[in-house]
Amino acid sequence: MARVYFSGLVNTVRGRVSYSVLSAWKGVNVIKRHNPGPHQPRSEKQQQIRGWLSDLAGEWYSLSDAAKDLWKRWVAMAKWPMSGINAFILFNMRAQKYFPGKSRMVVPPPTPNTPGHVQGFAVSAKTGSDFSVTWTAPTLSTLYVIADYWAMPGKNLDTSPRWTFGATAGADAGFLDITTTYPAGTVLKFRVRTIDDYQRVSPWSHILEATAIT
Repeated sequence: MARVYFSGLVNTVRGRVSYSVLSAWKGVNVIKRHNPGPHQPRSEKQQQIRGWLSDLAGEWYSLSDAAKDLWKRWVAMAKWPMSGINAFILFNMRAQKYFPGKSRMVVPPPTPNTPGHVQGFAVSAKTGSDFSVTWTAPTLSTLYVIADYWAMPGKNLDTSPRWTFGATAGADAGFLDITTTYPAGTVLKFRVRTIDDYQRVSPWSHILEATAIT
């Protein structure tokens, strides 16, 4: 064990000693264990997301100064702990994920309003390991409902969630179908939320379970 004593001449230590990294965090001197090989998944999905992030970061710098200023003002109005570029990437990542091919959002939403949350949420299993997700509200033609599912037996839902995007449908449809390839007897968890044309989203709903059937 090492002891470090600070004085008026030396008040911080930075750098690496063997397997320890010394640094300062929010004015507090800390010692962390050095990780020589951080885990960086290179799955197809991870590579796709990194590609989106890289593209959007580049597109931010091609925006006009007026457009950048609008994003910065929007973040300040919404009081979100992020910068203008973060908000630009966040909203356009949602569009890329849920509405592939949708035009980029060059300017932010008019207000930071939150769409109405899903009510009357239910899930039922269909033949062929498919599932039907239904809701009673909202039914506005200007809103959409997003459904995610999760199936990882033995994992703790609170500490290790692995949600997968299932499907999107217009809120006025009242239902959407999700196709999976899980074997009969697999228990899946589902959650839903709404999203509008400005990529503003509601909080996630409560979680429901359903069992795949053949």
